[in-house]
Amino acid sequence: MNAFNGRTVSVMIVCLVLFSLCLLSFSVQASNQQNQSLSPKTYQALTDIQALLAENNFLEAKQGLLDLEENLNPGFGLALTFQTHAQLFLAQENNSQAILYFNKALALNAMKPEQAVSLATNVAQLHLAAGEIDEAISVLQERIEAAEKEAPGTTLAMAYISLGSAYQLKQDFSNAVIWLVQGIERSDKPRENWLQMLMAAHYQLKQYAKAVAVLDDLIVLNETKEEYWLQQASLYQMMNQPKRALQVLQLANVRNVLVKEDGLIILVQLLITEGVPERGGRILLELLDSKKIELSDDNWNLLASAWLQSRERKKAISAFIKAAELKESKASALAASRASEKLTLNKQAADLYYRSAQLQFEESQFEAAAETFARGRVLGLSGNKVGLSLLMQGNAYFELESYGQAKEYFSRALKAPSSTNTARAWLEYMEQLELF
Repeated sequence: MNAFNGRTVSVMIVCLVLFSLCLLSFSVQASNQQNQSLSPKTYQALTDIQALLAENNFLEAKQGLLDLEENLNPGFGLALTFQTHAQLFLAQENNSQAILYFNKALALNAMKPEQAVSLATNVAQLHLAAGEIDEAISVLQERIEAAEKEAPGTTLAMAYISLGSAYQLKQDFSNAVIWLVQGIERSDKPRENWLQMLMAAHYQLKQYAKAVAVLDDLIVLNETKEEYWLQQASLYQMMNQPKRALQVLQLANVRNVLVKEDGLIILVQLLITEGVPERGGRILLELLDSKKIELSDDNWNLLASAWLQSRERKKAISAFIKAAELKESKASALAASRASEKLTLNKQAADLYYRSAQLQFEESQFEAAAETFARGRVLGLSGNKVGLSLLMQGNAYFELESYGQAKEYFSRALKAPSSTNTARAWLEYMEQLELF
């Protein structure tokens, strides 16, 4: 299942970094409104620098920042200056220097805890983008814990999600779940990729029931995403709950979400194994007729099994023969250099013809059965099936009152160990008939 590998986390980190570029910092104006110590002169200087950054006038912005850093005492104003300087480096795609200046801002301890968490979140996201997982955890976790100790419930969801994603990348899934759950709970509208990460973490911990519950939320959030339905059905199968898996796939099919061949085939297989083979057969035949799935030998073989289990023998015969013909065609198309693969395909076709012939005989289609048994032997029937096919072909000719042909095949069956005794009995019986 795709979402259970590392791809979800990697995509998540990219999204987080993009988010950090949009929400780099609380603005100078917002900080001033929080009544922290910031002189009008410093406030105006930082506002002017922000305007220069907006115009991509990096040279003047840099000079303004250096002037402020030289003249300001350690405190809130200098922290904002370092933060703005980091923003300048980000705009120039110099993430390592941006991290350095963000950390300088944090080291002053001049911000309120929730502000420090916001800034530490950006730093952590940059560390994650650089593959520095431990650094991301170190800078963010202590800030979250400090903020929550001072003012419980004030930390934004993104901080928890960033920390959870760091633990996820570290493959510490237990801690990933702890932080991701808290982040999701703090959001009125959790993002889809947050839930994807949480589901993947539960899966890695083999907490399948919890993963299923998260998939419920993902399906509500994005009902048209087939992958979620398939993942949920797969989890139910892993939990040994095939009926629940079938319910999921049936609902997805009704809502026209199930379109990929793998999912449709699983639906049919579950219908067959869960006692609804006739419905499975109808669905599969419709898919084959409409060419929504590949017209492959395996799919025709599955259709035959569905019809056979629903006691639709004549339909099963047609499907088995179609599967055999496709395997035979595959073998014919192979180059001579692929002799081993050609032989395997022909033997598989032979077995399918043999099964078809048995059903034809049972349905009193004796002439067709005789021809099909012969076709199977030509393609390479092996083991006991060789003798049994000769025996049954003789039996078919007997039913057709073609006694000469019947004796011929009983005589051939006499030489096969698996059918010697029965063939001898038939020949003796026919001799008795001739006497009378």
